[in-house]
Amino acid sequence: MENKEDDLNKLRIENEIKKMKLSLEHGANFFSPSENKLSPEQEGQWLNHVQKFEDSYAKSKRIMLYDFIEKPIYKPLNEILEVEINFELKRILNLLGQKGVCIDTICKVDDRELYRFITEELFLEETDDMMIEGMTQNFIYEEFHPNHENDIKNHCKEFLEVILNKKRSLNPSFMAMSNEIYFNKGILKQEDVVKKMEAFREAFSSFKLQHFKIASLKIAEDIADVGFEIDYTGIIEGRNVS
Repeated sequence: MENKEDDLNKLRIENEIKKMKLSLEHGANFFSPSENKLSPEQEGQWLNHVQKFEDSYAKSKRIMLYDFIEKPIYKPLNEILEVEINFELKRILNLLGQKGVCIDTICKVDDRELYRFITEELFLEETDDMMIEGMTQNFIYEEFHPNHENDIKNHCKEFLEVILNKKRSLNPSFMAMSNEIYFNKGILKQEDVVKKMEAFREAFSSFKLQHFKIASLKIAEDIADVGFEIDYTGIIEGRNVS
């Protein structure tokens, strides 16, 4: 038992030395010992990985993504027939995957558009010229081409879910509320709207969202007009009110 404890203490000392080296060379900060849930062996392996990453990053330079994946041959979009596009897209995604580059989409994106995005836009993006085993680079299509319709729908649903979940605080910064809210009868300040929502929630002990559906959505420049259907149940001292 003593030898095992001695070995663990030796690992702890080695880990502290690794942390000092990372802090001095790369300005790394670490959790306090009380917050560290890793065993000395696990922490040592993790610190080795961090050191390898930081050393590679410090030596790396910025290059185009197309150069990073070693300039594979690919067909220009205008030369690809409709029956070929799915195959060509899978081929280019496979080539990217072999170099640790992953492409994701939040919404459905047409194969031809995704191929165009990769070959005409993403290939020109700069990345760090470094390759570490197990590390991937992830790109999301919507970060370059936001899907405003999908974002608005999600924001509306999340907004209502927060209101109906009494365990969640009504924090305007998390709910993306503007400073002024327009109603049919005029304009209310953000803090006044929050007070009204809090009063509404206090009238019920709990809520259950039964149904929610976006019925209409119109986007004009930086303004969106959303109509939705909602069905929920509120409980008042044991009584259900819909």
